[in-house]
Parts: sequence; C-alpha cells; structure tokens
Amino acid sequence: MHDVIIVGGGAAGLGTAYYLRDTGMDVLILESSQDIGGRSHTVQLAGTSANSGAMFVYKGTKSEELVHELGIETVPFLPETYGIHVNGKTVVADTNEDVVAGLNLAESEKTELIKFIDTSLTEYQDYVNHRTSTGELDKLSGETVAERIADLPPAVRDIIATAIRGGAVGDPANLSAKYAMRYFASYLAREKNNRLFALEGMQAIPRAILKRLPAHTVRYNTRVTGVALLEKDGVHEVTVQGERGAEKLTAKHVVLAVPAPVVPDIVGNLPEWKKSALNKVASPGSTTLNIVADIEGLPEFKDWAFIVTVGMPFDAIINPVPGGTEKTSSANIVQLVCYGNSSGYLPGFADDEQRVAQWMEYLYTMAPQLRGRVLGVHAQTWRHCFALLSPERAEALPELQRSIGSLHFAGDYTSETAGTHGAYSEAERVASLIIASLTPSS
Repeated sequence: MHDVIIVGGGAAGLGTAYYLRDTGMDVLILESSQDIGGRSHTVQLAGTSANSGAMFVYKGTKSEELVHELGIETVPFLPETYGIHVNGKTVVADTNEDVVAGLNLAESEKTELIKFIDTSLTEYQDYVNHRTSTGELDKLSGETVAERIADLPPAVRDIIATAIRGGAVGDPANLSAKYAMRYFASYLAREKNNRLFALEGMQAIPRAILKRLPAHTVRYNTRVTGVALLEKDGVHEVTVQGERGAEKLTAKHVVLAVPAPVVPDIVGNLPEWKKSALNKVASPGSTTLNIVADIEGLPEFKDWAFIVTVGMPFDAIINPVPGGTEKTSSANIVQLVCYGNSSGYLPGFADDEQRVAQWMEYLYTMAPQLRGRVLGVHAQTWRHCFALLSPERAEALPELQRSIGSLHFAGDYTSETAGTHGAYSEAERVASLIIASLTPSS
C-alpha cells in the first residue's frame, strides 16, 4: 500500500512528488520510459545542451521559482531581431518595418501585414502592462486567432498562421487570441523580460528535483494499464506492466500526470463530466530538429532569434541564446531549433536519415552558408506536445482540474496556461489537495 502513486514522470509528476517530499508520505512515480522529464528533454549536442521539447523557463512562473530554488543556472533570452522566410527569401532585421519591407510580397500585402503586427503589439503591450480590461481579456480568451485573421489576404494569413504554429504549436482555429498573444506578439516585440534559458537544459529541472526525493521514488519502464477504485476499501488499484511483469499496486491517492488523451486509456470508468472535459483538450503532436553549427565568419547567424518559415515542414527556427553568452562553449557556435508543429507527430522520424536530411535541405534553402558547417543534429518527435489553451479548454478548466475522490489530475492541460510552467503549477495544486486531505477538518 502506497500513500500516493503518480502516473507519469514528467514535469507534473516529478513536481507533485517534490511538493509532497516533506510530508513523510510513501510516494511512488511510475514512468513508462527509461528516463524522467517527459517533454523537458535535453540532449548533449556538439558541446551544448539542446532542448528537443520544452525550450524556455518563463519569468513569473513556477518554473522560474524552481530554477532559483534548485540552483539551476540560467541566462536571459535577449532577442534583437525577428525574421520571416516566404516566397524563397529570408529577411531578418532589427525592426518589424524592415522585415516586412524586404519580403517578396505585394505592397498591399505588406500594408496589411504591418497593420496586423502593429495591432498585435499594441494589445501585447497593454496586456503586459496590465492595461487590458476584464472585458477585453474575456474577449481575447473567447476569440480564436483564425477568427481574427479570416479577412486578411491569403499570403498574410499564411505568415501569421505559420508564426503562431511556430511559437504556440497549435492551429489558429484552436487557439485563443489571449494565448497566442503570449507566444506570437512577444517575439515580434523582441521581449527581453519573459524568457530564460537553462544552461544545462530544461531537463535539469526534473533531474534536480529527483535528487531531492527519496531513493527509489521512480520506477522506470513501467506502464500503467489501469486504475480502478476498490469500493470497499476506498483505495485505488493500479495495474502495471513492467520489468517485473504484470503487477497490481494499491494507493490511497493516485495522480494522473499524463497527457489528457491518455487518461481515458488508463481509467476506464470515468464519469461523463470528466470525459466531456477531456474531449475539449487538444494536445497535438510536434517534431523538432536541433542543429549546432560553426558560424565563424558568419556573425549574422549569432543574432538570429525567431524566424518564421512559411511553406516548410517546420514553422519556425529559434535560437535560444541570440547574441551568444560567455557561459556557452564557443563564441563561434550557434544552436538552432526547427519547430515542426504543423508537421505534428511523425513516427520513426528520429531514426529516418532520409527524412532528417530533407529537413536539413529546407534549412539550407534558407541559410545556404551553413552547409558543411553543421556539427551536430538531433531529431525528436512527440505524440503529444502540450495542451493548447483554446476557448473550449478554458471553459472546461474547472472540470479538468476537479478530482474524482482521491483520484487527481495534474498536467499542463489542467493549468490556466500550458507547457512545463503550467505543469509545475498544477503539481503544487494537486500536492496541496493531498496534504489538505491529511489534515482533519475542524
């Protein structure tokens, strides 16, 4: 009998165990893979720490609180440029006016694009400076990006939709304007006060958490096949398949820290209200390609920050340390991440040399100077990237967060935001629920 069994060793699962660490409770994490961290996955590539999933620590979030608490070294994301590749031409510049002016677009299309950019930046500045009214926030939360761009010229729609997919994973039809603003307009604004890059990668957070937990808290290569409530005992029976074969474990509390689409596969008798809420969560797949290149004699690549790539299998290229830093391995090395969010989940991609080579050729059409200079490549594909903050999910959030007795739900899909920062916040919320259950009510 365990006090708590946590299904999933990603950010939400490790985080929940971390926030329960001083309670004396017997906590067990069941992880289906051979490593922790989930989409907070970091690889070593040509002497750098490269994130193949979650990229940044966002300021003012639980992630930032954790990196300081755990002693993880970070550097700020300091973009000076923005770029767009469309119709065979890549333009990267310090101002949005210069970016748009250099594009292969008709003058009327340029006019509409800069108008949309200016409107987005005004909204973004009002939002970050707390000038947005409650009514305006409700409108932003309830309106999709697709509705906003429906009347724009097709070429302009393509650029904006690609930029949003690159920064926020989802299709504009599924994203609220409020959510997209954070990931779209912040890059346009060259925002320097909202993102940090962990020098040892995003996986440094769950790895540091694991060191603070009791030994044997995590069982690896253990797949949970079912969770059922034993009515007479008021405890949960967890069926697993792992290195020890099939087993049945019991726990007073169970935390499902897995992507929303996986939950119904594990718990077969969910009430209809929970199924309905889960059906409102979109968790699309994503594919990434990490590249490290030698840019000696090519200083312009050091300043690349966010490049929108229209018509390619990846939607954007991000340099997590634009301008470089004294703390990275070499002044002549650049790390670029190609985000194939519109490509979605591509089974077998990581081991498919031909498909990876095709993505590299797309990169070289944008940056032919990098041919022959690439020092390392890592490909990764994710079945579930993170939960989109759509108007439907925002509406269903109370039901997504709601526990079923002592069966709890934690993940970025139950958060008010998304990504790892949302997952860590939810870990703290669920841990608080469990701790509260131990305290007799007065």
